[in-house]
Amino acid sequence: MAENVKTAEELRKEIRVARDSVLGLVTRMEDIKLQQILQIRADYALKIGCWEQGLLEAEIAARRAKRRLALAQGQANRGVAPRMDHIETVLDIEFAEWSALAEEAHSAAEQALAWRAGLVPMTKAEANILHSVYRTLMKRLHPDVHVGEDEERAALFQIAQAAYKNGDVEALRSLEVATRRFDGPDDLAETDDATLLAEELELAQIEENVMRQQLHKLEEGEDIKLGHMLADPDWVAERTMELKAAIEQWERMRYECDARLEKLKRSFDE
Repeated sequence: MAENVKTAEELRKEIRVARDSVLGLVTRMEDIKLQQILQIRADYALKIGCWEQGLLEAEIAARRAKRRLALAQGQANRGVAPRMDHIETVLDIEFAEWSALAEEAHSAAEQALAWRAGLVPMTKAEANILHSVYRTLMKRLHPDVHVGEDEERAALFQIAQAAYKNGDVEALRSLEVATRRFDGPDDLAETDDATLLAEELELAQIEENVMRQQLHKLEEGEDIKLGHMLADPDWVAERTMELKAAIEQWERMRYECDARLEKLKRSFDE
């Protein structure tokens, strides 16, 4: 039986299909990274993160109050009135890492909410245009589509990413016009060599498989799983209640420690 040898035109068609698939996969990954995950993080900061920050602050305050009481009691046991200024200096040093952790959490939450607040409002039609124009720019500029291309193309791709991240349709439209010069001739039409085309097809299919694996990994990531949980109002309500209860426990500890400290300080005033 004669071997089924593909013609140059058949190979070109399959290459174009594979390349288009790669572009679609890359675009989907960009959408997840620049839109979906950021939206999930912003939603998390709004629904859950604020309570987690409150819990962290309540825990730090309670632990600090407990340590403050211990230091004051130590001085009192030596017959010395608690030196609160000295104690606070010690606490600042001891809780420096905790304070840095709280500041980091604040910064992350603020960035997520700032992204949400900074989004350009758009209609569904404008959102469709945003995705369509960005796909065109991906085809022209994305480093996974144009491996080893010039620095100018890479810089323009960074601009496109920023505009897409912010939902700026007008900026993407302007960039699309400015980058039309990157649309070159069809490189597949330059050869009828079936061997070269078969090699190009193999490379395109390998890249397609790699992109599918990367997309699958991204879709199964923790951020996307978190997004599914945030979409469940029962989970959000349950998690919020857990955090509120934990905050109340730490606040009770802080109150009790503060009350005992005040009693200790008064004993030296009498």
